[in-house]
Amino acid sequence: MLTATRDRMLVCRAGHLITDRLGTRPDLRLPRCDTCGADTLDRCDTCGTLLAGALPVHGLDPIGGRPPAFCTTCGAGFPWTVEPTPPDDTQLGRLEHLLRRLPRVARELRLSPGSRLDVREERDLDDLVRALLPIHFDEVRPEARTPRYAAGTRTAFVLPEIEAVVVPHLAGLGASEASLNHRMTEDMDQYRDHCRTLVLFVYDPERRLPGRLEAVWSDDRVRCVVAY
Repeated sequence: MLTATRDRMLVCRAGHLITDRLGTRPDLRLPRCDTCGADTLDRCDTCGTLLAGALPVHGLDPIGGRPPAFCTTCGAGFPWTVEPTPPDDTQLGRLEHLLRRLPRVARELRLSPGSRLDVREERDLDDLVRALLPIHFDEVRPEARTPRYAAGTRTAFVLPEIEAVVVPHLAGLGASEASLNHRMTEDMDQYRDHCRTLVLFVYDPERRLPGRLEAVWSDDRVRCVVAY
């Protein structure tokens, strides 16, 4: 008697099923979702267990299913299962929520027909942050600066309503934990005594950085937001 062997599944981090026949159809593999732009995975991030896909049935097309909510080996929840923590209703909380949604806005704009916006450089990120901050804040003061770690002029955004300064960073090619740590240190030295809260925003579209860095770069006067 033949033993049915399940195929493999490929899912994006937002939960969109790319294919449940990855084993037999490796040509269907996509590095990013064609629906939302999120990167894809075929195994548990925690333990590496492969995602079970379609179940072959003799004489019929393979039968697939929905992406699982939890890993059957280690019990960890998949990214599309974990519900985001609702933002607090303070102005600072709304600012943090806005920055965490910025990657989604960037993907939607990139996918729009005729769009010319693609966040590839630091200035692209500055422009997008500048465009989104007025959603919650009436007064946004862009401040040009030339930090030692940058080859050209960068922009910080002063928010007088909450006595905060937002400093955006793009974790692009060549960006490492060490180089970003150097940037953060210089930003803290420059701004922490000139505002109530320094908000260090890191846009990490390729997920180059470990999540623990938010806590490492945050304290009672500094709030770090790493978003992808």
